Amino acid sequence: MSSGLFKKAAAAAIVLLSLNSLALAEDNACTTATLKGAYGTSIHAQSLGILTGTAPNQVLHPYAAPVIIDAVALPTFDGAGGGSQVDFAMFNGMVRPGSPPDSFASNESLSYSVSSDCTGQLTVTFVNNGNTLTQQIVVVDNGNEIFGVTSSQHLTSGAPAQDGTLCNSTTGGCDIAIQASAHSVRVRQGHEQAH
Repeated sequence: MSSGLFKKAAAAAIVLLSLNSLALAEDNACTTATLKGAYGTSIHAQSLGILTGTAPNQVLHPYAAPVIIDAVALPTFDGAGGGSQVDFAMFNGMVRPGSPPDSFASNESLSYSVSSDCTGQLTVTFVNNGNTLTQQIVVVDNGNEIFGVTSSQHLTSGAPAQDGTLCNSTTGGCDIAIQASAHSVRVRQGHEQAH
């Protein structure tokens, strides 16, 4: 085989391998539709206090002591950017105030988006009180697992900070400083949550 023919064959092989790699990358790209079905979720968090001002220059008004939160949730994604969730949460060793003592709280709606690089955003709205929680998420294993970190939480009312800063409906509620992470694993494909 002549040197010129060999170089052309090698170049063609490289092009074919590159196209194959691009096709594989496109197959592994995420979309909002990547999240569909129910996911078992564990959450660990500490609520640190009330934030005033506008991000990124907010001021933290700490609680007398952080509120330790552990929770499990069952979010169900519809594959189109919406969904619903039930959860059970403990705050400092007690059932979350306002939640059923021995069952999961419901009436939580989801909105979410996922980018092609498998990063995204998830917002949980607690329908009964209007509180919202937003997470930045990373979707892995073809949508079978999600890692999330809470980026913001807004309460319509809550406990005052140690310095007396209020969080109530007359002040428009408040943003909360929360350090939280979540890990979700798909329960099964196509699971529909009944309400």
